[in-house]
Amino acid sequence: MHLNNEISKSIKDFITRSQQYRDSYTPVFYRINNPEEETKLKNLLIEKPFIQVFDTINNQLKDLVKGLNPSVIHNETTINEAINRHLQNKDILKYGVWVYYPWLEKLVHILDEEEYILVRTNRNKHKITQEEQDLLRQKKIGVIGLSVGQSVSLTLAIERGCGELRIADFDVLDLTNLNRIRSGVQNVDLKKTVIVAREIAELDPFLKVTCFDDGITEANIDRFLSENGQLDLLIDECDSFDIKISARKKLKS
Repeated sequence: MHLNNEISKSIKDFITRSQQYRDSYTPVFYRINNPEEETKLKNLLIEKPFIQVFDTINNQLKDLVKGLNPSVIHNETTINEAINRHLQNKDILKYGVWVYYPWLEKLVHILDEEEYILVRTNRNKHKITQEEQDLLRQKKIGVIGLSVGQSVSLTLAIERGCGELRIADFDVLDLTNLNRIRSGVQNVDLKKTVIVAREIAELDPFLKVTCFDDGITEANIDRFLSENGQLDLLIDECDSFDIKISARKKLKS
């Protein structure tokens, strides 16, 4: 009985601590070439020694130097020499950025924004040109409804078909949704916007995602369409007939 009570208390305590990240979907960046940021990261790791740390920056740098000089055929020696030239004697541990995902309790070392995007979109070439990729980076796309819209949003993020995604849904994930929504059972009762935003952040922490957790209403539709710049494209996957009509009228105007 005593053991059961201890287990029950531990589970309840853990659930309480986890609630602070319940709706979190924004990762935290640490650029530790800045001493202040380095101190913050050290304190985080002291406070949370259970955080999982992933450092594959060397492999990312291999992809980067190959992409910067695609005509050069490297072997193991020349690729390492190219990486050292690129680093210019900088400490590889301080190169790029460390990204902390609080809902996962994971810390990941990646290239910083411009180099990360360059490498991650490298295989889009020559399906589209670099100029077209740069143009797409300026675009803002809205997705209303995150059942079918979940797959739409993730596909846009995977191919980096925009620079900002605005996603809207008022609902949470139910167990019954798992016949059509790709997600884990741990996400049941979590906002659909949060689930999608987290998946995108784990794929590309630099892609801007703006969540409308109440779905789209007459009170917020103008903000969804225009705040911080007008949408370039709206993808409607919602169930509300009224919102479908209202969105089309406003977009036409």
